[in-house]
Amino acid sequence: MTLTKRILWLFAGIVGLLWLSTALYTIDETQRAIVTRFGRPLPGVATAGLHAKLFWPIDSVVAMDSRLLVFDNVPTEMLTQDKKNVLVDSFLCWRIADPLRFAQTVKTRNEAEARLLDVSSSELGAAVGNEPMESFISTKEGQIKLREIARRVAVSVNEIVNRSFGIEVVDMQISGLNLPPQNRSSVIARMRAERNRIATKYRSEGEEQALKIEAQAEAEKSKILSEAASKAESIRGAGEAEAIETFAAAYGKDPEFYKFLRTLQSYETIIDPKTTIFLDGNSKLLKALNGE
Repeated sequence: MTLTKRILWLFAGIVGLLWLSTALYTIDETQRAIVTRFGRPLPGVATAGLHAKLFWPIDSVVAMDSRLLVFDNVPTEMLTQDKKNVLVDSFLCWRIADPLRFAQTVKTRNEAEARLLDVSSSELGAAVGNEPMESFISTKEGQIKLREIARRVAVSVNEIVNRSFGIEVVDMQISGLNLPPQNRSSVIARMRAERNRIATKYRSEGEEQALKIEAQAEAEKSKILSEAASKAESIRGAGEAEAIETFAAAYGKDPEFYKFLRTLQSYETIIDPKTTIFLDGNSKLLKALNGE
């Protein structure tokens, strides 16, 4: 056998081995796959692992991502029920639920997300159109309905894309809400007026409460002072009665001494070191001071 024939046989053997190797394929953990025969999908879905098929070009493998994917919608201007324009930004979490239907309809991720954009924008626009502006921007607690609206839209979008394209929408959220420039000033002015109204209400309620507290405190003060004055008068009266009783008892024992003691007490009250008095020679006080 000549060298040329050997090279040809060697080349043919390599080509044959390569051709035989097309009968085997592997699927990654993050993928699922379907096999097409002459371009037509075969039943069944291949999961992670090593698999066999017919040689190329009879069978071909179409691998698809089985992970949860995120599609970020572009901000879209929408009209509320009360004819106010808002810019709504949202995102979808989705995955391929039916690989066979997915391959028969959209085939690629870009095409799938283009369909998701169309359906979600339509459903979200309809949901926003059924709600007033207060459902998106409000100072009242419990009036904003962003999560509820997103949940309803996610359910309706999932029903459409699951049936039509084999896509499952796991979650949808409204990630941003803004106002077009032409509406921004009027909405901000309305919000400021609402805030001022609430602030005025709170101030009025606070002033009313303060007046009630002051009136209650004043009433309690008057009551306490009245009770204290009454108690003081009672104590003072009891003390004076006891003093009179004591004086009477002392006076009864020795009237002359008591009278003399009261005289000394009166002089002690009216005389100080700067006072000069002139006493009669027969004065009892002079005799007392002289020790007579």
